[in-house]
Amino acid sequence: MSSPEIAKIYRCRPEYVRHLLRKYNIRIRTKSEARRLLFNINIPKKELEELYLKEKLSSPGIAGKFNCSPGFVRNELRRHRIPIRTIQEALPLSNKPIYPRYNFSGNLEEEAYLIGLRKGDLYIHSANQANSTILVNTNSSKPEMIKLLIQIFSPYGHVWQGNPDKVGVVGFHCYLNKTFSFLLEKKDRIEPWILRNRKYFAAFSAGYVDAEGTFCLCGGKAVFSIKSQDKNILHQIQAKLIELGILLRPPQIVRKQGTRDKGGTISNKDIWGISVYRKDSLLKLIDLLNPYLKHADKRKRIKILKNNIFWRNKEYNRHQSTKWDKLYLREGVKYVRSLTLE
Repeated sequence: MSSPEIAKIYRCRPEYVRHLLRKYNIRIRTKSEARRLLFNINIPKKELEELYLKEKLSSPGIAGKFNCSPGFVRNELRRHRIPIRTIQEALPLSNKPIYPRYNFSGNLEEEAYLIGLRKGDLYIHSANQANSTILVNTNSSKPEMIKLLIQIFSPYGHVWQGNPDKVGVVGFHCYLNKTFSFLLEKKDRIEPWILRNRKYFAAFSAGYVDAEGTFCLCGGKAVFSIKSQDKNILHQIQAKLIELGILLRPPQIVRKQGTRDKGGTISNKDIWGISVYRKDSLLKLIDLLNPYLKHADKRKRIKILKNNIFWRNKEYNRHQSTKWDKLYLREGVKYVRSLTLE
């Protein structure tokens, strides 16, 4: 019987009954024990283990089944000595996504491309302590870039595209599952496994170029360039391209820290740049990147550059040039002379 029930029999207050229990050293039931008796709640240990350990239900989820409070369920877990989950274990179970998310494909060329794209132009972070939700977001004034991101990430999770602001900038968000945790790191370096493999390097470079690269005609001549704050990545790209027979000078500072660009944005670091001018090197670079480039505008531009190079070769004939030889030698750029056609 409960203290209120005993009090009714003896026509006194429940508090007086509890006072007598303490006086005669009779153990008073805990709230959990009292609630179990009051509401006739009984959760067998085996069923509790099945629900909590195997089905991974939360204490609120179990409480809903037995019409009791989550605190009562947690007390039952402790009473039966069933280990309660840590916060890190509970978060992925409690934060169930509204929209479905799908695991990354595991394809290493795709992974290398995404890493390149991320290092170039994406802000990616974990939305919770358990890294169960990976949030991708960026802003761009280029519709082609937003279309590219939707194309890449929509097969894996829900994407959101905002409306253009006053200057035409559009926001993009996507929520991915933890199989994309390889995108969380953003260091100024290219991972060794990418540098060791030609295809992985090509895929990474294509992602980085889709984010930061430019193909253009300058003075009627085809030119490729990248400008970014990633000094080490640009040095690694330049070294690997030379190894692949694509000649270009070492990275140079194109804009110093603290200066403004045309849009008025102040750079918080030095801006570094690399460029490829040689026709033979440009054709090799295009062949290297072409299987992996996804940015629609840049794919159009590489066709324009190739046509420009073919036209110049036809119009002015192919001939060997020594224009850059002394400069390359002075800067330590190694090359095979028979391949240097300008």
